[in-house]
Formats: sequence, C-alpha cells, structure tokens
Amino acid sequence: MFSHRTSWQRHPNRLAQLYEERRYSGLPILDLTVSNPTELELDYPLDRILHALQNRGLLHYQPDPKGLLTARLAVCQYYAEKAVFLDPANIILTSSTSESYGLLLKLLCNQGETILVPSPSYPLFEYLAQINDIGMQNYSLLYDGRWHIDIESIRTSMSPSTRVIILLNPHNPTGSFLQVGEFDRIAQIAQEHNCSLIVDEVFIDYKLDPNAYSQTTASTSEVLTFTLNGISKYIGLPQMKLGWITVSGPAETSNEAIARLEILNDTFLSVNTPVQIALPELLQNGKDTFSSVLRRIKGNHTFLQNSFLGGIPCDLFHSYGGWNAIIQMPRTKSDEMWALELLDKKGVYVYPGYFFDMLQSSVIVVSLLQRGDIFRQAIEEIFSYVRNSVC
Repeated sequence: MFSHRTSWQRHPNRLAQLYEERRYSGLPILDLTVSNPTELELDYPLDRILHALQNRGLLHYQPDPKGLLTARLAVCQYYAEKAVFLDPANIILTSSTSESYGLLLKLLCNQGETILVPSPSYPLFEYLAQINDIGMQNYSLLYDGRWHIDIESIRTSMSPSTRVIILLNPHNPTGSFLQVGEFDRIAQIAQEHNCSLIVDEVFIDYKLDPNAYSQTTASTSEVLTFTLNGISKYIGLPQMKLGWITVSGPAETSNEAIARLEILNDTFLSVNTPVQIALPELLQNGKDTFSSVLRRIKGNHTFLQNSFLGGIPCDLFHSYGGWNAIIQMPRTKSDEMWALELLDKKGVYVYPGYFFDMLQSSVIVVSLLQRGDIFRQAIEEIFSYVRNSVC
C-alpha cells in the first residue's frame, strides 16, 4: 500500500527510550542536544518583529516563483555586507534549507543517480536521498588537530552516476570551514566529472575562532554551485520558514538551472507572503538576536575549553564555528554507553558520536546553544561522572 521510499525504521533507540522514560517520570534533564533557539531565552526584538509583520501588503497575494523581489534584494544586502555582490535574479527563495535540498536533488538527479555527502554529518541526507530515489556515497573528513576534507576520498568516491557533491561551510557538527585550497580542488573534481556543488552555509556567520577563514561560495564562477542559507540559524527564526538558494557558475548552465528551479518552485509556492514582505526588516532587526546567539555559543565554548584545564581525561576537538562541540571521552566505553550513563546517572542528555557517523570512538556531541547556567551545570556533571568512572 505504501511506497518503499517511506519505509523508515521508526523504533526509538535505547537513548531515546531512556530520555522519554526520564521525562515521563518528571526527572530533571540537562539537555545538551537543543538546537531550537526560540526555546532558549535569547534576546528577540519582539516589538520590531511584530512591526515587520504588520505591513498591509501581506494581505495581497502576488506569487513569484523566485520569491518577491523586495525579499531577494534583502538577501542581496545580506551578502553585500560581506562584500559579495549578487544579482537578485540568481536567488530563489524557499521555505527552508531542507526544501532547498529537495528542490535541488529533483533538479540535478535522475532516479538511481548518486550524491556525495560528508562523513561525519547529520542524518538529514539519508532521508533526502531515499525520498528522492537516489543513492548516497560518503567522502571523509579527517582530524589531525583540526578538521579537513579528505580530497582523495572524494576522488575515489566519484562514479559515472555522481551528480552532486554536498559541502557544509562550516561543517556540522565539526565546525570546520571550507578552506581556499579545499574548495578549489573540489570544484576542479566537479568540473572533471560534470557534476554540481551544493554548499550549505546556514552556520557561516557563527565563528568561534575569530581567525577562522569563512568565505561564502555564493559568487563562485568555475562550476555550477548552489549556496544555501536562511533565517532559521542566522537570526534564530526557524518558525518563519524562509531560506534561499543562490545560483552561481558558468552563465549558460546557471541560467538554465534558474529557469528550471522557477518551474519547480512555481509548482509549490511554499514560501508565505508575510515573511517575504517582512524579510528586509527581519534581517536588519535580527542582528541583535544574532549577536545574542553568538555571545552565548562563544561563552559556552570558552567555558568548555577552560574546563579541560583541570586534568580531565577527555579532549575537546578543535572547532572553528557552528553551534556544536565534540568531546573525546575516555575510550573505556562506547559513545552510546557514555550517552546512556550520563542521562541515566546524571540527567545529562548528549548525542553519541555515532548519530553523526563519527569514525572516532567514544565521542559525544554537545550543543553550545543551551542557556549558560544549564550548560555549565551539565558540563560539570559530565566531568564529575568521568572522574568517578575512571578512578
């Protein structure tokens, strides 16, 4: 009765079961997996957000498959502040980054063709590949004191069916930004194999290391490139449902891609009019929220770094940006066992590394977005449990 593309495994894993049992029992949980900024007492300019949504123009429906020009010009202004100057005709508005991925996979891949995605990474790509009837291969990120892309693993993973290489800039959860040499070499591989690049930049404005190189790919010209971003992370408004795709590359192929994307987007027209009309004000006024988020993740990251000065038998993976941090736990237990015991014994909820397909053993991933006092308490509980466990 149902399609094979929706035959997912839906049984909760041991960690999810334990979380629900603890929550149902009313036991406290220090949640270090949180990624929803609207639940974490950040500084939102409420009056200005509401004012942006009071424009009478939102009562008038004037659909545009690319998105309203005023909204696309606001996106251009966002890039202009980075000294990157774009033509609004090369911007397509969507309701989210996930929808952007879905549109692009429909644009670029036939049934049975493949995409290359990074490992480690988050599980979204498996679902996207399955519901679009395409295959997925991994290339590797390596760690030697800093994260970098294993270019050779991209070369060896390429096949005649490869249509897309997906890059994250910065990567989630490792926090590594694309470097100049890396991107140029990957673009060359894409050219050689006649495939496109999708670059996810939803965390690009969140630098933990002020010296990190963080250059958008939105204006690249060598190879057909689709750069994704939106207001979910940048100004902490996931509920407003607005993202965008910038299309760049050789003129002939990028123009053809835009023409086809217009038809795809026109089929659904999923971006609502109010958020498009409000976007110029939201982007301008949302800078306060962005600053609030940046202060929080930097503060939590600094606390985490300083916590390792006390001789804890753990290690912190270097991160240049993003909302997550990766902790190497003692290798006496698996990452799943550490996560289960921390939740059961200390009430601290973290992601085990296998959730992101981490090759390193016994690692956990924590969100830096949590409220500072809760974050500090949770980290202290983790290290207290580690001390008692290894002594």
